[in-house]
Amino acid sequence: MKPTVKRILINLLILVSLSILIIFAAEAWLRHYTHHNQAILVPDVTTLSLEEAARTLQDCQLRYEVVDSIHDSSQPAGAVLEQRPDAQAKVKVNRIVFLTVNAQEEKMLPVPFVKDFSQRQATATLEAVGFAIGNIVFVPSEYRNLVLDIQYQGTSIEAGTTLPVGTRLDLIVGHGRNTDQIRIPDFIGKKMDSVFLLAHSYSVNIGNIHYDETPANDKESAKYFVYQQEPTAGSFYPVGKRIDLWMTQRTDLLPTDSLNSALPGN
Repeated sequence: MKPTVKRILINLLILVSLSILIIFAAEAWLRHYTHHNQAILVPDVTTLSLEEAARTLQDCQLRYEVVDSIHDSSQPAGAVLEQRPDAQAKVKVNRIVFLTVNAQEEKMLPVPFVKDFSQRQATATLEAVGFAIGNIVFVPSEYRNLVLDIQYQGTSIEAGTTLPVGTRLDLIVGHGRNTDQIRIPDFIGKKMDSVFLLAHSYSVNIGNIHYDETPANDKESAKYFVYQQEPTAGSFYPVGKRIDLWMTQRTDLLPTDSLNSALPGN
């Protein structure tokens, strides 16, 4: 073999060997950098103080970021109320856990003027500034779907009254002088946020709410769903009829055709 050809072959062999070594080194570095096949369980830091939660997450090689603060009088100021990802979720090392903490004080806001607004406009206005809609009580009036009054805990309030953000306000809405009856909707299997939306759309009111086990707080009550209602779905009653509901977390109390709406994510 000629020396020139031999030299070329040797150089090619060296080049190929170096390329293979570079590829293996790059793959090893990527596996190390992305923590390939390394997963840890996210600890539960809810109810801990922010300082305690930070130490717990850092000990698990996780980072954290506070993304929101709300006020819950049942929890200490500064306590972690929510976390994402949830506890026991599998994540990679150095993942950010997003935290919602309990605010030191309730944020107060003035109630906007919504009397003489349409029901839809009043709802949108109140929710836009941070209030929640509780009951919508329908009463006889010549003006259909017009807000006649706004109430907090059964008492009429004026525009400008300051209340905590997230306060549920009840609207008194006219349903006209039409005495036609409406069909009662089916609430079985639905959670409370869906219950109020459905009740409002059908112009019926939510009456007494019974829990088979009393929830500890509003966050827990949001996990309950309706397993019984009175009057029953399909009955005909005048606009504004009050519907009594029975709530549970037990899916075995539901009829099979209502089970899907009570499952997580529905």
